[in-house]
Amino acid sequence: MCHNNYVVSPVVWEALVTAVYGSAPTKVGAQLLLHADGRISGNLGGGHLEHTTREALQSAQSAPPWWEQRFVLGGVSDQCCGGVVDVVLVEVPSDLAPLYVPGASRWYQRRDGRLRLLGGEYVGRRFGLPQPKDKNSNSPAWITPGEIFLSPAAQRQALWIFGAGHVGRAIAALAISLDFSTVVFDRRREWLEPGAFPSAVELCPDWDLARLPIPDDDTVVLILTYSHALDFALLRHFSSLSLAYLGVIASKSKAARFRHAAQREGWVLSPALRMPMGLPGMGKSPVEIAVSVLGELLQLRHQRPQRKEKLDVGLECLG
Repeated sequence: MCHNNYVVSPVVWEALVTAVYGSAPTKVGAQLLLHADGRISGNLGGGHLEHTTREALQSAQSAPPWWEQRFVLGGVSDQCCGGVVDVVLVEVPSDLAPLYVPGASRWYQRRDGRLRLLGGEYVGRRFGLPQPKDKNSNSPAWITPGEIFLSPAAQRQALWIFGAGHVGRAIAALAISLDFSTVVFDRRREWLEPGAFPSAVELCPDWDLARLPIPDDDTVVLILTYSHALDFALLRHFSSLSLAYLGVIASKSKAARFRHAAQREGWVLSPALRMPMGLPGMGKSPVEIAVSVLGELLQLRHQRPQRKEKLDVGLECLG
């Protein structure tokens, strides 16, 4: 059985980016969150934009200095991007605070001159008022200009890490901030100490190869257990499935042995396989390996839309 220890102080105020025009260090849907314990989380890209918004959040519970602000990122604001960013402050009702966990969707409506959070969904459970239906709601946007704003659940790529050792921990720690939905599998409970992982990482001590769920085509699987025999069994299992990326931590000799063993046994290695995984020449410490692996995953993530765009253009030409 898998579990996570996602515990966080409830969100009481949100600063939400609702529009971006031109060049800016942020995007629509970006947010800063003020928690009940006074902590601020999130990211608006830094600089004057974020500094001013943080100050507004910190004073919001007593008297919000503004409900909506347009930031012109020019010389006056000491930011040279040249773009324009709209930020609104949203008070979060206590019964809707659960909508600020990863994987939740939220919708807002302007009422009495303020944008108010009215509802959303999380793992199939509805909070507040029913969410408006919009077939084009894949990213945060106004679905009724100036009136209804929808922030759909982020499409977070699944990342399965087999092995909770030093490298697995380093990868998990970085992956969460890169919007991977991360699960770590390891039967050694002493290595799955919750305090060693970010709270949003799902931990699986009780798993069996024969009973693993079937991953979807966009899943990333990383194999880096304490056992070469287990690594090879996992490689055999996942080579028969369609994945976005299948990585194995390996020296050149280990990789050669695994390739020869697969050939002897008569099965084909996955076309998504990287063995050794990660970008080459970036060091051998756990953090260096984590950076090299996640760097390669980010390259693939950003290349995918470009490939799809080229394919769509080609199909249009054929049409």
